[in-house]
Amino acid sequence: VRTKGWGGDSRNGNGLRTLYVATSGDLVQPLTGKPQPPTPLDGQPLSFDDPNDRREHLADWLTSPENPYFARSIANRIWANFMSIGLVESVDDMRKSNPASNEELLDKLASHLIKNDFDLKALMRTILQSATYQRSSQPLPENEDEHQYYSRYYPQRMMAEVLLDAISQVTSVPTEFKQIEFPGADVRSTDFYKPGTRAIGLYDSAVRSYFLKTFGRNPRDITCECERSEEPSMVQVLHLSNGDTVNEKLKAKDSLVTQLLESKKSPNEIVEVVYLSALSRQPTDREREQLATLIEAAPENEKRVTIEDLFWAVLTSKEFLFSH
Repeated sequence: VRTKGWGGDSRNGNGLRTLYVATSGDLVQPLTGKPQPPTPLDGQPLSFDDPNDRREHLADWLTSPENPYFARSIANRIWANFMSIGLVESVDDMRKSNPASNEELLDKLASHLIKNDFDLKALMRTILQSATYQRSSQPLPENEDEHQYYSRYYPQRMMAEVLLDAISQVTSVPTEFKQIEFPGADVRSTDFYKPGTRAIGLYDSAVRSYFLKTFGRNPRDITCECERSEEPSMVQVLHLSNGDTVNEKLKAKDSLVTQLLESKKSPNEIVEVVYLSALSRQPTDREREQLATLIEAAPENEKRVTIEDLFWAVLTSKEFLFSH
């Protein structure tokens, strides 16, 4: 696969990429000096004069029920996405000498995937409906040190793209992805991504985003999931506290803060909307009483700042930042 047409001037069209299937690029065997017939691992070789798209040949092999690798690998990745830790860790390390923490379960998940013609949503539905996923994240004295066998749900911080989308959704201010960068080209496209595009839907990592970079988005420099980082850092804390992402969305004229002020809701109702929007739960009696009192006591010219502070406190809390 090759790309063409990336550039910001008239010689290169509109500055967007065109992907196409190349007619060259065979691997030359260094010992014989001749092209190596394209063959997926333990699959059958494809003749050089075969007119079919080689990617379809590869896809057929990947999703073949006889392929012992793909179904287990994808099942493990989907499991890790929801459970915060894979049955095989790291998720890229699927060698024989690195067995799953529960081999029987991984085999069952892989078989389920094959049986449903690799319908990922069917696998996700099964995982989400399981008692394992629905366990409480509150540890008990006897399992608080257990981090491998899913005796409880392990809280995990939302991945960078999901976290940005969550902040955008709660504040009612979508993130605009305007700048696209490509190595060696001075490209600035303002209409590549339509308004309302979610971070989780970005095609690749060629979009400049300080937030996504700070919170560990995979830069895709190499083909390894290890590039994504979920490690906390002081930079993340500072950006949530003082950065543009949360603060500018709260100040925006079309934000949920503005809508609450214009709706003339009572302090109690405002607190309730904030908690339902961000945490999907009602505030406790104590939270409602204390926060509503603060909003009610604020002078009229400080109402907006007070509500923004309430939103900020909730959006930077562990309850919001973590899936649990």
